[in-house]
Amino acid sequence: MTENILPQTPAPPKKKSKKAKVSWVAVLLVIILTMVLVGLGERLMFDLNRWFNPAYSQYGGRTYVTSSIYDATEDQVYDREAYELYRLGIHTAFAIPVLLATFLVYYVVNYKKPWSPKRLIVWPYFIFSIWMMIHLVFETFYFLIRQYQTLGIYVVLILLVALFTWLALFIQKKYHEKRQLQDPQIE
Repeated sequence: MTENILPQTPAPPKKKSKKAKVSWVAVLLVIILTMVLVGLGERLMFDLNRWFNPAYSQYGGRTYVTSSIYDATEDQVYDREAYELYRLGIHTAFAIPVLLATFLVYYVVNYKKPWSPKRLIVWPYFIFSIWMMIHLVFETFYFLIRQYQTLGIYVVLILLVALFTWLALFIQKKYHEKRQLQDPQIE
């Protein structure tokens, strides 16, 4: 009778997952925070235009933009196109800094302390800044189509083609990388 004399090596200990556990209450609060931030941002976009656009007039609680508005203090006449361009500039001056600040906060929270519980709170602000940029992009598309009809349509369609091409390539690349991690034989 032969016995196995080789020493038995113990199984390596199981590694604990590095993924942080997230409370469902925290997730619910983050969803609510995201909705509140988007609502706040939309209201800010509306009010910034009302406060800083010289062609904005308010009569009886309703907003009117006449075909031309004469500003006696500046001795200028504002027409509809000037109003729209000024509005777009005001919204850009709000949305771009919000996006840059969000990336800065995202970098500080995610890369300085990768497993910090603060990571969850960054996502509502990130979604908020992306929402503001989407709002700005669609407002820009609307302005281009309205002001430069034929040229605007071509610019918008070319930008959409570029965007969807990039998105398709990006998603396919990420999918391929994920498949390679699961099965290294895939090329």
